[in-house]
Amino acid sequence: MAGKAKRILKEIVVTLTFAAVFMTGYNLYLQKDMPSSEAPALMTTDINGQLVDLRQSSSEKPVLLYFWATWCHVCSWTSPAISDLSEDYEVVTVALASGRDQKVAAYAKSNKLKFPIINDDSGQLSSQWQVSVTPSIFIIKDGEIKSITTGFTTKAGLLTRLWFYQ
Repeated sequence: MAGKAKRILKEIVVTLTFAAVFMTGYNLYLQKDMPSSEAPALMTTDINGQLVDLRQSSSEKPVLLYFWATWCHVCSWTSPAISDLSEDYEVVTVALASGRDQKVAAYAKSNKLKFPIINDDSGQLSSQWQVSVTPSIFIIKDGEIKSITTGFTTKAGLLTRLWFYQ
C-alpha cells in the first residue's frame, strides 16, 4: 500500500509541475506583445467622473492596473480579490467591451466591486496597452511596468507583488 501511495503522490507532483511550467509558458506567450518597461500614458476619467492619472498615482507607491470584462469568467473569480486589495492599495481597473457606463456600474454594484472603473467599451485602451486576454494585471511603479500577470491569480500572489514594489 505504501508503495502505491508513493507512486500516486509522485504522479501528482509531476502532473502539477508540468501544469505550472505549461501555464507559465502560456502566460509569457500571452504577454509577449504587452509593454514591458515604460507604462503607456493613462489619464482619463472613470465611470464616476473621477480623474485617473496613472503616472502620478504610481509616483509614490505601486498601482495595480487591472484589465477585465463583465463577460470574463476568470475575471469573476479574480475581481473580488482585486476589490479587496483596493481598500489598502491603489487600484485602477479597465472594463473591456462590457457595455455602456451604466451597465458596467450595475455589474460592479451587483457583484459588490469597490474599485474605480474606466470603461473601455471601444477597446482603445486595451489596444494601446496591447491587452488581448482578460484578466491582465500590471503593477506600475514610477510610471514603469514592474510586473504583468495574465489569467487567474490569487490575492496572496498580488499582495506579494505589491509588497515587493513598495
